[in-house]
Amino acid sequence: MKLATVVVAYHPTAKVLENIASYAAASDELYVWDNTPGGSPLLAGLATGIVLHHEHANMGLGYAYNRAMEHALEAGCTHLMTMDQDSRFEDFANYRRQAAECTDEKIAIFTPPVNHDIDSPGYRYRIPCQSGSIFPLQILKSIGGFREDLFIGMVDAEISLKASERGYKIYQVVGCNLAHEIGSGRKVKRFGKTVEVSDYSPLRHYYDSRNRILLWHEFPYDADRRFKRQMLANRMKTVVKIALFESHKYAKIKAIVRGICNGLRNRAIPY
Repeated sequence: MKLATVVVAYHPTAKVLENIASYAAASDELYVWDNTPGGSPLLAGLATGIVLHHEHANMGLGYAYNRAMEHALEAGCTHLMTMDQDSRFEDFANYRRQAAECTDEKIAIFTPPVNHDIDSPGYRYRIPCQSGSIFPLQILKSIGGFREDLFIGMVDAEISLKASERGYKIYQVVGCNLAHEIGSGRKVKRFGKTVEVSDYSPLRHYYDSRNRILLWHEFPYDADRRFKRQMLANRMKTVVKIALFESHKYAKIKAIVRGICNGLRNRAIPY
């Protein structure tokens, strides 16, 4: 295995550099894609050997991953790992070793435990977290790479469904862990219950809402009526949480409604 890793950064903090250090040494090529508009000054002083890319604008996840795939292929790499800036590895060397030793040529995605959610290895059908996923590059190229118009949100679901549709497998590795932050992780108490809120931006809410429905059109066999009702009910729960506990309520709720409407019309309109 010759492994390239790409981490997409957006207004990164010093903690992001610490996260990168948890897997940098065991990556043969390390690409940092800066989606911060105008570029982040923090990333200007990256260590030698880390390749920084940016276009002075937020180009989304799929675009960054596909450019990293192209660079990795040119560099003679065999695998690509995609990372979120808010993720860090515990025992990354063990994860890499297990992925490298696997001989099943039908595995399109290797995935680690995320926040210790899995304790046994094996093939899985649940969509893996994008952060920490390792892809054999030739398989990734053969299925067309990542869907760029999703921008952010459900990029992991789309690539997983596309791989499964072509007969490829997802394999869960253990003996390591990906510590992954989801939203703000802020918890509030109301009516004797503890509720966790994400504090996502309107942009994130728009793409999460739109893209979930866009995938119904791309993979119609994967979403029955019950699944669709559950998804829309979850969106409504998110609206209630925003109305009760978050700031910028109008902008966020408006973004969710617009995202749902454009998704139902199968229109991949940017935020």
